[in-house]
Amino acid sequence: MEEKTEIKVQPIKLNILKINVGSIEGSTLISHKLNSENVKNTITNREVGKTSKKVLRDFDKEYESCFHYTSEGKYGYPAMGFMNAILNACIPLNIPKTQIKRSIRLLGEIYELRYKKLNKRIDSPKRSGMNASPDTRYRPEFVDWEVTLTVQYDSNQISPDQIINLINQSGFSSGVGDWRPSSPRSSGTHGMFKVLTTK
Repeated sequence: MEEKTEIKVQPIKLNILKINVGSIEGSTLISHKLNSENVKNTITNREVGKTSKKVLRDFDKEYESCFHYTSEGKYGYPAMGFMNAILNACIPLNIPKTQIKRSIRLLGEIYELRYKKLNKRIDSPKRSGMNASPDTRYRPEFVDWEVTLTVQYDSNQISPDQIINLINQSGFSSGVGDWRPSSPRSSGTHGMFKVLTTK
């Protein structure tokens, strides 16, 4: 009779960590939710020289479309933006991104923003091309902002201290929103954050 081998399944030890992050001094958050209509208007106006009619832009509408909203209708920012920042921070820390993807999750879709002031920011970024005229963008700018991240993690793979240090590094080296340090086209010092409290 064949002897049966008992297999013990190692349980996954899932835990939840609430991490309150806030802006590094002087680093505002510029929100810019891309949608199909904004992209269409931008592309259309770039092609003005090739067409006979210019599309009139509704700047107030474009500004309003830049916001992200929570399920309660409050201003927020996507969890995916913070997750991307965390993964980007793996590079300077020499941590494999796959290891972080396997060990932590950010729960929820949009995190509520808490802030002291909201500005209607007007910028004129340069377009690509030597003869291209500057663009005009109206975007929300949050001053002295905070967000509470809900992190689910497997304690078999990563510790709370490692998560906190990784998120703290991500706020400095990556950031979130437009003109963040890790922006591929127009990097800046906006959207930078640090860990404030945990529970």
